[in-house]
Amino acid sequence: MKLLLWLLLLSLILIFVAFAVANRQGVTISLDPMPVSIDAPLYGLVFAGIFLGLIAGGLIAWIRAGRVRGRLLEAQRNLRRLESGMQKEQKASEASPVMAATGDAAGVVKAA
Repeated sequence: MKLLLWLLLLSLILIFVAFAVANRQGVTISLDPMPVSIDAPLYGLVFAGIFLGLIAGGLIAWIRAGRVRGRLLEAQRNLRRLESGMQKEQKASEASPVMAATGDAAGVVKAA
C-alpha cells in the first residue's frame, strides 16, 4: 500500500514539474478597477490557485464539521456524567450495610 502511495505521489510530482517547465512564460494578472497588476510565470499562478483552493476547501470542511465536533463534545460530557453517577451508585450500594447483610450476591433484598 505504501509503495502504491509513493508511486502515485511520484507521478503527481513529475506531472507538476513537466507542467512548470512547459509553462514558464510570464503572464500579467490585472485587477481592473484597482491599479494592481501581478507579473508572474503561468505555472506559479496555477499552483497558487490550486493551493488557495485546497486551503479554502479545507477551511469550509473544518467549519462544517464544527457541528459534529460540538455534538461529540456534548456526548462525551454526558458519558462522563453518567459514568460518575454509576460509580457513585456503585460505591453507595457497596457501602450500605443493610444490603450486604440481608441481600444476596446481586444486592437484591429477599422477602422474609
